[in-house]
Amino acid sequence: MHRRRMIQTSLALAVSGCATGPIGDSGGGDPFERAFYYAFPLYEFARIQQDRTGAIDGQPGRLNTIVHRAQLLDHTSRLVTAPNNDTIYSSSFLELSRGPVEIEAPSSSERYFSIAFMQAFTDVFAYIGTRATGGEGGRYWIVGPQWTGEGAEGVRIIRSPTNDVWMLMRTLVDGPSDLAVAHAFQQRLTLTLPPGRAGARGYAVTARDVNDPANFLALANEVIARSPGGADQLARAPGFAAQGVGVSNPPSPEVLERFREVIPAALETLRDVFRFRDYAVDGWSYQPPGIGDFGDNDRLRAAVALGGIAALGEEEAMYFHANFDAAGERLNGAARYRWRVPAGGVPVDGFWSLTMYTVTPEGRYFLVDNPIQRYSIGDRTQGLVVDADGGIEIWIQRERPEGAMAANWLPAPEGPMRLALRAYLPKPQLRSRSWRVPALRRVI
Repeated sequence: MHRRRMIQTSLALAVSGCATGPIGDSGGGDPFERAFYYAFPLYEFARIQQDRTGAIDGQPGRLNTIVHRAQLLDHTSRLVTAPNNDTIYSSSFLELSRGPVEIEAPSSSERYFSIAFMQAFTDVFAYIGTRATGGEGGRYWIVGPQWTGEGAEGVRIIRSPTNDVWMLMRTLVDGPSDLAVAHAFQQRLTLTLPPGRAGARGYAVTARDVNDPANFLALANEVIARSPGGADQLARAPGFAAQGVGVSNPPSPEVLERFREVIPAALETLRDVFRFRDYAVDGWSYQPPGIGDFGDNDRLRAAVALGGIAALGEEEAMYFHANFDAAGERLNGAARYRWRVPAGGVPVDGFWSLTMYTVTPEGRYFLVDNPIQRYSIGDRTQGLVVDADGGIEIWIQRERPEGAMAANWLPAPEGPMRLALRAYLPKPQLRSRSWRVPALRRVI
């Protein structure tokens, strides 16, 4: 097993050399647009929660149940756009209004894992795993904002700002041969309800269409009502009462009409914000600061909820995307490219990978079918050819290279393509953006 080094305890937060100004800053603008950005993550969280658990019509469905997915995604995986080929997932939607949920987390000093706890606004409020707890697991009670009891002996308490929580564990897999062992590890994550704890409650409002303002407001307001007390981002809800957010009365016809006008354009704005164009350097789009812990940047929070919900905070992982080469030309599998990582590789304390995607006409991203079943390449790829100075040059093209450089081949699609660089446990120079992602060089 490839040993993981522990992340340093102090990381730089400053952004240098990127665009100035907070991307997606939600200050100013139309009050209904700002209200939509505030409430949309709540709606999207609940929509996915209902879809994954069936917790509708007041029924608990599969709330407070863990689903372990032990499949390395490939070119046939089309359920989600831009799938990850590095980790397998364990997922559970927790409902805490009637008491704690107990989880027992596995421990590992060698295999990277992270258990992220995301509240209903989609901010990550706690982690267990390689970085956060030094790989130590154990027993935890996840409790809601108004819980006042005492934990059982030997149990650590994690308090959520909302009664609805998405728990998502990522477990590193070092290739297909490691999948069975990784699956056994992820199954050691278990969930139980303490004695006497009542069952979960489902939703009264079912998500239908975000463009339907009555349904949008009803569901977002139910999420708010499910977590009384005004903790964290909930304390800001009264500021949007005039727009029908966080109130119990049905919205007026005037409010509904204004949202009908605002929502389509606001969604298009969110799609544009999620492309992170303001942070593009040498063809690579850098994520803006604040992902996973958005503060009051509602527009960025809503954009990530739309395009990449459940993203980790950058102390845990960073994501970079390329649609262009160094000359600003769109990437296409009809050409050939070289991507050279200098000696030392991408500066991480965990691992890094470069993943190839084909781009569909609808703008979705999927893994590329290829004869060697290689969908990504990185520091765990066996047999890479290393330059004399310690650097690694990745050959990105449709055809298999001749000779030794076939070991460094990342297969490309026939047409439009996109690359994603994932960096887990990024070092300070990556988080400060002082280390630049190397540009893609077109060779033919």
